[in-house]
Amino acid sequence: MSGLRVVADKRERRSGVPSLLRTLGLKVQFATLDMGDYVIPSGYFIERKTVGDFVNSLFSGRLFKQAERLHGVYEAPLFLVEGDLQNAVDAFPNPRSIWGAFVTLIFTYGARILFTRDRQQTADFIFTLATRGGAEAVRPRIYKKVRPKTIEEAKIGLLSSLPGIGSKLALRLLRHFGSARKVFSASVAELTMVEGIGKMKAYRVAVILDSQELAQNPICQSKLAT
Repeated sequence: MSGLRVVADKRERRSGVPSLLRTLGLKVQFATLDMGDYVIPSGYFIERKTVGDFVNSLFSGRLFKQAERLHGVYEAPLFLVEGDLQNAVDAFPNPRSIWGAFVTLIFTYGARILFTRDRQQTADFIFTLATRGGAEAVRPRIYKKVRPKTIEEAKIGLLSSLPGIGSKLALRLLRHFGSARKVFSASVAELTMVEGIGKMKAYRVAVILDSQELAQNPICQSKLAT
């Protein structure tokens, strides 16, 4: 279980869900996410909304703009709506607008929508999704480390350590950008210009490269200082 983790947007700290996830045994890594609130390395992206936030974003029109952006990056974005939906429907002037919003999210933007009662159920669902397939399915493979013989091999090995990037894609990245440094500084849109790298794979790479958790770790900071 120790190897399982989830990436959470920094703004989710206040929700209490990341703390519950840690209690359940998941490692939570915080990052500034442009879209989505939680990213599970196996390929799931979650936008968490309370019922109140869902209704407010429906009123303002922000909901569909957000869904459009998510759909442009994620094949099937997941909306997790937390709270008492029935109370929201009963209190809403036009309940059909809420159902219409769900229909639009599902059939226009390919979204998946699930409902949870509270943050504990939200944490339970994310934990279940992260552990889907059991520990055996997410256990990392161990490869024999081979010392590179050339600079080119070293570059390919470096890029191959990124999620979803094998040696063939690493070589394509090098040929496209010209150097490993340019690959690491490339945006999601720039990465998708390389054959074989879709938006989802590019975003997984960006999440890893943009994460600041390691740099902010006191132990790492002390080692860098020496």
